[in-house]
Amino acid sequence: MPEVEKVKTVFQKIPAVYDRMNTLMSMGMDIFWRSDLVRMMPRKGTIIDVGTGTGKLADFYGGGARIIGVDITREMLELNNNKGNTLLGSGTELPLKDGTADGVMSAFLLRNLPNTEHYFEEAFRILKNGGIMANLDAFPEHRPLLSQFFSIYFFRLMPKFANFVSKSDSYDYLARSVRNFKEPSSIVSEMEKAGFSEIKMRKFLSPSACLIYGKKII
Repeated sequence: MPEVEKVKTVFQKIPAVYDRMNTLMSMGMDIFWRSDLVRMMPRKGTIIDVGTGTGKLADFYGGGARIIGVDITREMLELNNNKGNTLLGSGTELPLKDGTADGVMSAFLLRNLPNTEHYFEEAFRILKNGGIMANLDAFPEHRPLLSQFFSIYFFRLMPKFANFVSKSDSYDYLARSVRNFKEPSSIVSEMEKAGFSEIKMRKFLSPSACLIYGKKII
């Protein structure tokens, strides 16, 4: 898994372009993926948006809950739209008390964590009984034809273009992070080990993206 300081350096270089590049690289489909995720979140209470970045995921939420964003990159949080509701911190050491959240959500966070198992343990700890956790991320693509297209588009063409636009080399890392990431089934197993129940996985028709979610029931 990636090192924390390396990941922080990657995102420090691209806060101004990151959200736009996500939408461009996904051909606009990340909008629908994010919308599906936030619809799973409770309509009231407190939701923790882990790896919040500039707050794009929270922007899609239309309920009445308070959203608290957590991210390790100060440069991202400086552009966050959810002013006054952000914390500088890691998903593997969430700066929140036990049983304080009604929902935990993340978008494109998992493959950038130093340890996904610790993240699920932390999410379980801060959730109230009955709370829901939902994670959207990009995974290795194995489906015929789709995998061939994805390999050329995402691993070869888009990193070069995105590096040019961002004037950085960050997208070389981001492409590798997808290629080298775990399978969705491994994430399901880790969530089960952390204590989550009713875990479900939704693989989108579009390449790579998958939504995995479950509940804390004790």
